[in-house]
Amino acid sequence: MKAISSVAAAAALFVSVPALAGHSIQSTHGLSIVDNGASSPATGVNMAITWNESTLYAYASFSGIANGNSYDFNLVGSSVTAVTASNINGLWNIHRNGVLICGGCTGSAYGLTAGVGSGIKFYTSGEVYGFSAYVDSRQDY
Repeated sequence: MKAISSVAAAAALFVSVPALAGHSIQSTHGLSIVDNGASSPATGVNMAITWNESTLYAYASFSGIANGNSYDFNLVGSSVTAVTASNINGLWNIHRNGVLICGGCTGSAYGLTAGVGSGIKFYTSGEVYGFSAYVDSRQDY
């Protein structure tokens, strides 16, 4: 009888430990870049987003070109305030042509549960700056 209660206790402990719930998506196919509320088609895109819902760990980087300007959007890793399977909230640094245009801007990447071929989006508060891209590959572990 004691062996059964030990097995039950071990099973209960195993069930109570959350899964790591890590995710990673990449893209080289942009949809748009938003600059001061104006959306333009994005080209030359390189995007990588990796996150783990259990630990609040998140990394996000997007670069692309729109209207002859180059843009870089980077999540400030220590600023992540919420991470779910589909959203990352935190502070972002945004550069246009290498010049910081929005430092520590509050924003959200969302739609991150999208499958390959579907789109994801990022916007700062008020949708002043943003980007969207198709998911080329993803890994969920």
